[in-house]
Amino acid sequence: MKPINIKQKTSCCGPSGSSTELRYPGLDEATKLFKSLADETRLSIIRQLAEQHEVCACDFQACCDLAQPTVSHHLKVLREAGLVNTERRGLWVYYTLNRDKLEAARAWLP
Repeated sequence: MKPINIKQKTSCCGPSGSSTELRYPGLDEATKLFKSLADETRLSIIRQLAEQHEVCACDFQACCDLAQPTVSHHLKVLREAGLVNTERRGLWVYYTLNRDKLEAARAWLP
């Protein structure tokens, strides 16, 4: 029986080290979007924005049943992913859904 050379590397799928980002442009951005959506509270916020179109930051506590600092954290994650837009009006911050980003996430689904 012939010994197998473990150091010898064969590949059936093309050159090693190929990046999936090169194969699928925008994959990093899509991953960021889906990670931000992978939370029950953030999905509730997205749903509320889809239904009401505009929500004051203080009104998310009722839908999420969480303390204000926790809601603020979730809104920050969604804001950083680009899924929500903000507008400050005096002391209050109003949120709207960035439908273009949501459509960009949908485009990745089969």
